[in-house]
Amino acid sequence: MENSTLRDIILNCLQHEETDDLIHQVFAKRIDGKFEATSEAVILGMTEEEAELKIIDFVQSKCPGFDYFLELYILQDFFRDIKKLKEYKSDGEKVKEQSITLNLTLKAN
Repeated sequence: MENSTLRDIILNCLQHEETDDLIHQVFAKRIDGKFEATSEAVILGMTEEEAELKIIDFVQSKCPGFDYFLELYILQDFFRDIKKLKEYKSDGEKVKEQSITLNLTLKAN
């Protein structure tokens, strides 16, 4: 498990390719209850059997202290869309917008 920041994972998410045998998920540590660009984060591949577990059980066994953030393919789709928008030219703006949107989405669920 190689840890990074959520910012780095978001900016480099398109470099990761999905495989047929693993479902890639992003897990991150919250800072003051929120996911931030500086949150420690990791991408983990889950087998089909692991994907059937409760996510809390997976987290406790593979990356204690982290919370589920998002499936990698969703993050990639979202990031591709943000890259196309002219108002988000800098990496910082892309990460900030993605973090804010995803935090709001996760609170609603």
